[in-house]
Amino acid sequence: MTVASGSEHTPHPDPARMGLSVGEGEEGSPVLWGRWDGRRLAAERIGVERILLAASPSGRRLPTVDTGRWSLALHRTQDGSVLRELDAQGTVPGHPGSTGEDRVHWDHDAAFVDEDTLIAGTSGCDARHGGARHWLVDARGMTLRGEISYPVPVSGPARPAGDGAWYTVSGDGALVRLWEPDRED
Repeated sequence: MTVASGSEHTPHPDPARMGLSVGEGEEGSPVLWGRWDGRRLAAERIGVERILLAASPSGRRLPTVDTGRWSLALHRTQDGSVLRELDAQGTVPGHPGSTGEDRVHWDHDAAFVDEDTLIAGTSGCDARHGGARHWLVDARGMTLRGEISYPVPVSGPARPAGDGAWYTVSGDGALVRLWEPDRED
């Protein structure tokens, strides 16, 4: 019961499960959560006007962002219910190069570092002011822990690479950098 102008799959640790964000243009953007039991595919809506970003390493939690990218939400996979939310505006400081007139919003991508830590970016709204910024988010309370300090400028969103790592792609698409958290923190 959807009409897609584009869609993105989100894998789950259990290969029989898969998430799908369906972009319907101006009409909506449902998030579907599917499961294959070996005979039948079942899909449920876990959100409307949301974009699925990732699945936690255990597969028990799913982060989404609304289509305006103002609010990052954490859902329970089992029933799709919202556990907690984190608004970008008023939580994430504006880019240092900004005049303060721009609204801060989340990216369409996020990555779990571990079960309780997300990396979410604001690279889309940061791009015209300088380098991309990525943020550590405590998934237990959906609170901002702080900005990630990279040794070199990065561009674009953080994407999951598995085993506590994430990657970024250079602006020209020629370089992929793999990152992992500072183990001394």
